[in-house]
Amino acid sequence: MSGKVAIVTGGSRGIGRAVSHGLAEAGAKVVVASRSEEEVPPGSEFERYATGNINATAESVRRAGGNAIAVPCDVTKGADIQHLIEATLSRYGRIDILFSNAGIDCESPVVDLDPDLFDRCLAVNVRAPVLLCKYALPSMLERGSGSIIGVTSGSARGYREGRVGYSLSKAALERMLLSLAEEVRDRNIAVNAFSPGRVDTWMNRRGDWPGTAHIPMVQPDEVIPAAVWLASQSAETFTGQVVERADFGVTWGATGS
Repeated sequence: MSGKVAIVTGGSRGIGRAVSHGLAEAGAKVVVASRSEEEVPPGSEFERYATGNINATAESVRRAGGNAIAVPCDVTKGADIQHLIEATLSRYGRIDILFSNAGIDCESPVVDLDPDLFDRCLAVNVRAPVLLCKYALPSMLERGSGSIIGVTSGSARGYREGRVGYSLSKAALERMLLSLAEEVRDRNIAVNAFSPGRVDTWMNRRGDWPGTAHIPMVQPDEVIPAAVWLASQSAETFTGQVVERADFGVTWGATGS
């Protein structure tokens, strides 16, 4: 990936931080984006799970020999997304990889669902990826290459108690990505939906998801090989797929199809 430029949203911690390191190690220049520009205040109810920020991620990538910058971005704000794209192009002159990882939950039975939280869930999980693609695609179209990866969930294709809002947001994300894959296929841009499984992240730690206790929880670093492989694809090699990390190298990927 030498010379390529990648944007990773939700890059302050968890999957986003791990993938930022993985892409940089593979040779990409990485733009780490998240609204977490500062550490979570001591004593916060989220302190145990939400430690990390984009500056710390970018610095750790640079200490490891990679090339990275941090750009604060609240993906619910269209102006922030535009600024993220403009800052990337200003610094690096191109965009080759978009790893759309930022996401939130809105767990609740429908009768108890907070409308404001539901709106935010849709804004982060659906609207933001669409706008990220809208503003990042021109750089990819100019060169006739690129890879877009959206992080989805098995919840998009199966029932889990109290997660109707989250499930529908991920189902909508998958449909958007699969449709976009066809829209840009003839321009050699890969678009795929990536389901990492149950990963030891802030959201999974703080949630009590019925019916998931039996699913092994993997560390964020275990996501890296599959994510980097997807980032290296084009429409000629692999596009328009919804894939599970657990199947990497088995039914798809390095030794799959």
